[in-house]
Amino acid sequence: MKISKFVLFSNILLIICFTIWSFSVATKSHFISLFDKFVINQVYHHNSFSLWFFRFMTSFGNTNTIIVLTIISVIVLSVSRNFSAAFFVALNQIIVSWLNHTIKVNIRRPRPLHHHYVYAGGYSFPSGHSASSFALYISLLIVALLIFKKLSVKVIASIVAITIVLLVGYSRIFLGVHYPSDVVGGYLLASIIITFTTLLFRTKNFLILKLKGV
Repeated sequence: MKISKFVLFSNILLIICFTIWSFSVATKSHFISLFDKFVINQVYHHNSFSLWFFRFMTSFGNTNTIIVLTIISVIVLSVSRNFSAAFFVALNQIIVSWLNHTIKVNIRRPRPLHHHYVYAGGYSFPSGHSASSFALYISLLIVALLIFKKLSVKVIASIVAITIVLLVGYSRIFLGVHYPSDVVGGYLLASIIITFTTLLFRTKNFLILKLKGV
């Protein structure tokens, strides 16, 4: 019960933060402009190796990559009879992708004007790569933390998942296709959905905690 209350409070807080953040982006607030300019000045420096590395890392958030990994994850979890976990992963990804697209076409923020080191079409806010990678890898992390019992496995899974999510978001700024505020927006959006579905799956009829341990 205490965990559910904490998750509920976190969900409400995230919704408030995302609403304020989105409004600030849509109205081109001075704070967002300063934030974007400051971060871009720190990040937007390139050499041949860093370009290769972050082009590689951004591929972990590409649409095709996310779709393939989501399907594989759902199949593996279903075969191991962790059906709730499979649905949890798929549901998070579907909702985040749909909401991200809906928000993009309503806010219609143009992408940064400086050089893009990878192709990126459509609008800028929120970052689809950041939102989708957060939705997939953090969902899988939550499942892994519940399935696996060894502390070492949980630690490794946490480091890998969080590192991938952060590097994907960083890569979008580094490669010039997103403002930093886009990436923050993507993370906030995915966080809202994951905390909400975590609450949903904690109900007595649909309990993700019933996963079989390994």
